[in-house]
Amino acid sequence: MKSRLLPNGSVLYFDAKGVMQSHVLASGVLLHVRQGMMSADFAKVVAEECDRQIAEAKRLVLMVDGLETTMHTSEFRETMTTWFKQHQHAIVHMLSRSPMIKMSLMAANMQIGADRALTYYDIDAWEAIGRSVVRNFRRRPLELPADFAKIREE
Repeated sequence: MKSRLLPNGSVLYFDAKGVMQSHVLASGVLLHVRQGMMSADFAKVVAEECDRQIAEAKRLVLMVDGLETTMHTSEFRETMTTWFKQHQHAIVHMLSRSPMIKMSLMAANMQIGADRALTYYDIDAWEAIGRSVVRNFRRRPLELPADFAKIREE
């Protein structure tokens, strides 16, 4: 897993199969823009970021733009389900059109025992949820540095 701090203050995490850009929008509020496959290494990063927000704000709202996410590995799903099960003040709102991702979040909710992993197919509905938490919330594109192909191969 590699990372790079971007000029806008967000952090780009990436490996050979996936990319995630993380924005801290407010205390206790993160936006993740994801592309490709989310593996166990990404789950570790997500859990660490979420832990920092919980420690600071005593809550976490994780907004995830997963429209370009192709899959979550079983290790990613297991790690994140366990994390959410242990953190009652955390919720995730994921934008995704993948029926498999929606099904995995429904299964996570059953294990968590509450509906705290929510999936949205509609961009406007997802953005409205984001604006209820951060007034100027909006969907953001994944920003890749000009030399991304080179640094990904290093």
